[in-house]
Amino acid sequence: MSAVIVVCLRNLQENRHGTMLDQLVEEGHDVSLSHCLNQCVGCRRGPSLSIDGSWIGAADEAALRNELDAKLPK
Repeated sequence: MSAVIVVCLRNLQENRHGTMLDQLVEEGHDVSLSHCLNQCVGCRRGPSLSIDGSWIGAADEAALRNELDAKLPK
């Protein structure tokens, strides 16, 4: 089952986690970019995204991937 993942364009530009997003697309998830997810304080702290409507932020790309793995549908 695939998840709907939305990424703030500014967060992607600042944190450079595009390789991880490419992997999510290859896994069959619906990944798209948005101008803003209105999570500015958390967004500026590290890579973040929204998965099925729930915002997730992390200190770095590895931590974000761990959070995603726990939440992605199996």
